[in-house]
Amino acid sequence: MEQETQHDRFVIFPYPPESYSDGSVNHGGIDLTHETQRIDEIEEARRSPNLRRLLEEVNLQDGLFMTLGCDYRQLTGGISGYVDFTFRPGLPASLTVDAVSLDDYFWAYLAKQEIANHISDGAMVGYARSALKWSWSELEMGGVSGKKITLAFCCQRSEDAEWCLDHLRHFLVTEFPSLPLRQA
Repeated sequence: MEQETQHDRFVIFPYPPESYSDGSVNHGGIDLTHETQRIDEIEEARRSPNLRRLLEEVNLQDGLFMTLGCDYRQLTGGISGYVDFTFRPGLPASLTVDAVSLDDYFWAYLAKQEIANHISDGAMVGYARSALKWSWSELEMGGVSGKKITLAFCCQRSEDAEWCLDHLRHFLVTEFPSLPLRQA
């Protein structure tokens, strides 16, 4: 996973709202682990049922991760967006040390899904690698340094974007937490 260096103004969470010259608005970072009722303020979640489900399940359950921001928009040639997330504060270093390797764990999860579902070798992973881009950047939250993971997606059809978001949700909520504890 590559380090992202272009979005350095979003490194302290929660980040403030911003308005852009095209009239769009970034509502800022909302800590849904503490302000669950604010999920309805996230316009992008109204555009995508699987994005909303991801936001609910990742943030509203006791889990390893929390979301920091997202986007989901219709473009001329398809759907694009991203999900920013991080490990929740206070987790042991033996877990969080894997932050910049989450993409490798995700590809392995998809390969396992291919085998379990008798899908031609490499089809799911190949498609996901063409539609998804993983990156990380530094993050500060509550005075503690960490890593922000960004999974950006660009898909021709909304069904494909929903597929990507559903697999990310399952990976963050079920698959990665079920892996054996890593040693720091």
